[in-house]
Amino acid sequence: MKIKNVSAKHLYQQIYLSLKKQIEQGKMVNGRIIPSEYELAGEFGASRVTIRRALLKLQEEKYLIRKRGYGTEISYHPEPRKDEKSIAVMLVDITRPFFAGILKGIQDKLDWEGYNLILCDTENLSGKEREYLSKHKNSVAGFIIAPATGNQNHAYYGELLEKKIPFVFVDRYIPEFNVDTVFSDNMQGGYLVTKHLLNLGHKKIAVLSELEATSLIDRIEGYKKALLEYGLSPAENLVFCGKERGFLAGYHLIKEVIESRPEVTAAFCLNDDIGWGALKQLAEMKIKVPENFSVSGFDNLDFASNLHPSLTTVNQSNYQMGEKAVEILLGRITGKLTGKKETVSLPVELVVRESTGKIRLKTFPKIELTQGEESCVAL
Repeated sequence: MKIKNVSAKHLYQQIYLSLKKQIEQGKMVNGRIIPSEYELAGEFGASRVTIRRALLKLQEEKYLIRKRGYGTEISYHPEPRKDEKSIAVMLVDITRPFFAGILKGIQDKLDWEGYNLILCDTENLSGKEREYLSKHKNSVAGFIIAPATGNQNHAYYGELLEKKIPFVFVDRYIPEFNVDTVFSDNMQGGYLVTKHLLNLGHKKIAVLSELEATSLIDRIEGYKKALLEYGLSPAENLVFCGKERGFLAGYHLIKEVIESRPEVTAAFCLNDDIGWGALKQLAEMKIKVPENFSVSGFDNLDFASNLHPSLTTVNQSNYQMGEKAVEILLGRITGKLTGKKETVSLPVELVVRESTGKIRLKTFPKIELTQGEESCVAL
């Protein structure tokens, strides 16, 4: 396939384009060894120097790989084509009602705007988060992400920023990254709950938490703020962080609180799942709520009003959180939103129900901890 009527100066470019086209169209099969420089020189009617120059350009662009003593192999791995109408949504646990509410808000808004949703459940694992970021970074228009706890994926987020792939953090955030973020006013929520319990006469209030996330850390900051306003010093030994999550965390931690901190008269559970577990354990221990002990949650999930007693909690607008995250992301994608990053803190409100009441004399028996029940204490 000799190339005629082309100056020597541009001949290598024509050879380069011809070989590139054959590789992309599959006429030169991936993994095969290409003909030698001598053979290609005869085929194109060019010098070996010109052929070598074209091959070097293809190597630089990752179409070919040179293997010493073996030859030059076709190594064509095209990046997936970007779907400008697809958004990857990465949440830490879609089975939990709170994140399901965020997801519903995201899905409804994307459907309305004509975008597709690619759902990724990271199960709160940094490793799975990395896999999804690597898998979709070149194929979607943007990301909505609730970062995994103990996040170790800073380099991957940095790559998104470098490639100008827009993403929005939802519910949680990573302080080191100045990116668009939508979350609830968790500090205010923690403050409202704690102030409510203090006004009821409780001065020793335990906090029941899961593994750290920025949303939970901010709730603890609100707890400490309220205590300080009442002239009380936050105590490290009143913050209990379980190795388990949700219902099981509350179920086991409240038992430890009752046993190890008899002065405690109330528990601020950092989400409703923890509060549900705490109420279940207290019922089994024959401890009356709120007569002998008060419990509050956070999230105002649907089941909170149906518990016995119904759970005092903090209402979050998780559906609106999802909607707002989509609104900001699509603004970045379309160019309608430019300039400094958006930080949206949605308002919260205290919902008082039956599980909190004025302090009374505790008359419940001492409950022994079973062997193997542990917690970490962190403030």
